[in-house]
Amino acid sequence: MVLNNCTVCSVCETDGSVPKRIRVQCIGERIVLYLKRENEVSGSEKVRIDFFDEQIGCIKADCELIVRRNNDLSMQEPWIADCEILEVVEIAQSRRNLRAKVGNLMVLTSLQQGEFEGDIQNISVDGLYFITRTRLKGDDTIEFCYTFVEKEYRLRASILREEDFRDGRYGYGCQIIELPQEAKRDVQLYIFKRQQGRIW
Repeated sequence: MVLNNCTVCSVCETDGSVPKRIRVQCIGERIVLYLKRENEVSGSEKVRIDFFDEQIGCIKADCELIVRRNNDLSMQEPWIADCEILEVVEIAQSRRNLRAKVGNLMVLTSLQQGEFEGDIQNISVDGLYFITRTRLKGDDTIEFCYTFVEKEYRLRASILREEDFRDGRYGYGCQIIELPQEAKRDVQLYIFKRQQGRIW
């Protein structure tokens, strides 16, 4: 995983103690924690760490840490921990929910008008925007299947706004209804990977 702009993290120890705020440096996919003491964090095989990225938000992840002496004399911390993210548990955006540009033509189902084709322009954990040649009603609900991180979910969304392009096409902004927690996590991870250029 590549973190865009992360300089601090919070390490949650398994003994339930107060999480420790640790300085972080991210260079590409390499993540390094800077420690004042050798035993400041445990070298456990699985440690929960919350990374605070100014662009992405809070990335909660299970990580593996390897603590070793810091040989860079220009740094004030005498110890460092090489960090490997094992699994992203949740991505909590800091400002608004991130959206991924999609551009997928697919079949959607209107509860009032049946099946129709729509071109999904972007999607987030709480909504999507698509363009279609089918005129829908403002109180309509749509259903569609979409694959996030190799797992397909059937989603429902209610129409919130409509745009008329005057060329026979209509744009609809929708709110996703009752997104399961597992699906929310997969959608966040899918969006993150698309923004990193790892999914096309």
